[in-house]
Amino acid sequence: MNPFAKLIDAFADPKRRNQAIVDLVGAINANDLRRVRVKPEARAALISGLDHPNAKVRWWCLQLMDHLADESYLEPMLTKLSDPVAKVRRHAIHALSCGVCKPNRQPLAVRIEAALVRALQSDPDRRVRQEAREGLQRLGHPVPPAA
Repeated sequence: MNPFAKLIDAFADPKRRNQAIVDLVGAINANDLRRVRVKPEARAALISGLDHPNAKVRWWCLQLMDHLADESYLEPMLTKLSDPVAKVRRHAIHALSCGVCKPNRQPLAVRIEAALVRALQSDPDRRVRQEAREGLQRLGHPVPPAA
C-alpha cells in the first residue's frame, strides 16, 4: 500500500491522526498550515481521501484542504456537497466559502452560490442548511428564505 494512503487511513484513528497529519503535510495547526508546501503525492492522497469509505477520513481531508486550499482542490471539494454524511457536506460548504481559513485569507475563486441556495432550501440536515446560509453571507450574497 502507498505510504500516503496509509497516512490517510490513519485519519480515522484519533490516536494516530495528529501524527499522520503532520507526516502527510508537515503541520497541524492553522497558522503553520498556512505556510506549508504540500507535496504532489500528499495532495493526491488528500484528494483520494475524499472518496474514503470512512466519513471521518473524508471530513479530515476536507479540514486540511480548507487550510491548505488552492484552486487544485476545487473540483474534488465540490463533489462533497452531495456526500451522504451531513457533517461532510457541512464542512465542504465551509471549506468552499470561508476565506479566513485559507493561506491568503481569501475564499477560493468558485461560484457555488447556486449550490448553497439548493442546500439552504433542500438539505435534510438543519446544520447543513445553516452552514449554507452562513456560506452565502460570507460570500456577500443575499440569503433567500429557507424552504
